[in-house]
Order: sequence, then C-alpha cells, then structure tokens
Amino acid sequence: MKIAALLLTLLMVGCSSTTIDTQFYLLRHHQAVESRELKPSPDFSLGSVDIASYIDQPGLVLEVAPGQVRPAQHHEWAEPLHNSVRILLQREISIQLGADLFPAAYSAAPTVVEIRVDQLHGTNDGEAMLLAYWWTLQNGEILSTYQYMETATLDQDGYAALAKAEEELLSGLAVSIADTLKTLR
Repeated sequence: MKIAALLLTLLMVGCSSTTIDTQFYLLRHHQAVESRELKPSPDFSLGSVDIASYIDQPGLVLEVAPGQVRPAQHHEWAEPLHNSVRILLQREISIQLGADLFPAAYSAAPTVVEIRVDQLHGTNDGEAMLLAYWWTLQNGEILSTYQYMETATLDQDGYAALAKAEEELLSGLAVSIADTLKTLR
C-alpha cells in the first residue's frame, strides 16, 4: 500500500511539472516611428474609448457557439486591452488625418470623437470580427453617429493569426473614422 501511494505521489508530481508558456500579444502600429514635433489637430480630439467588458480582459476571446465565448488561457494581451485599443486607434486616426489626435482633456479642438468597441473576438469558423460605434460631439451635443462592422478571415490557424486580424480590423476602423472626420472639416 505504501509503495502504491508513493508511486501515485511521484506520478502526480511528474504530471504537475509540465508547464505551458503563455504567449503575449501587443496591439501596436507597425510602421516606423520617428522623433518629431507633434501637430495637434485643430478640429478634432479623442474622448473616451470604451471596450465591452467581455473582451476587456487578458485572454484573447473566441466565440465557441452563438452567444457563447471563451477567453484563451495561454494567449493573452500584453497590456490591458482598453489601453492598447485606445493607443492604436489614436495613432492610426492621426496618421490618416495628417494631424495628431490629442486626448480631449488636453485639446482645444471643438469636435470630440467618442468610440465604443462592442465586439472584438474570433469566431469558430476562422474569422475575427469587430463591431464598433463612434460619434462626434461639440459642446456636449452629438453631431453624428456611426456603426462599423467588419470581419476578417484568419490567414492561418491560431491565436497569433487572430491577434493580427483583430489589429487589422481596428486599423480599418481608424481609417473609417478618419475618413468621416475629413468630411466634417
């Protein structure tokens, strides 16, 4: 009996020593960045960027059935998603506008852009999806409202491809927002 207990203990210790490395993904603009003086947009600033709570957590999210999602255990964002989405959108919109979009708290621009990311996850059929809304405000009054819904087919299996596709979808959202802002100048 003692030998069986010892063998069971050794087996449990041996199995428990297997570790799975966590992969971390960073949402960032991948073009070269140079030192320069910033040129604040005279027309637009960035207000809040809200992220749905089910995706604003460490693990990349995969929809496993309609209305049912599962966050990844070992494939995580390198920083809080609400930070990285804001940084990515701010930079991408600025590039598209040709002027730097400053946070509303630090800008005298008359029009504020508010963004809400409602869905950002992988699907069980090999796609990434993004559903977002944005609106423009002046003096606390809504000027215009928009909805953006896009999907992207993953170029290969795996969470790295999902993170890449989600970054591309967010870049597409930034282009759409910037194109809209250009018409409001």
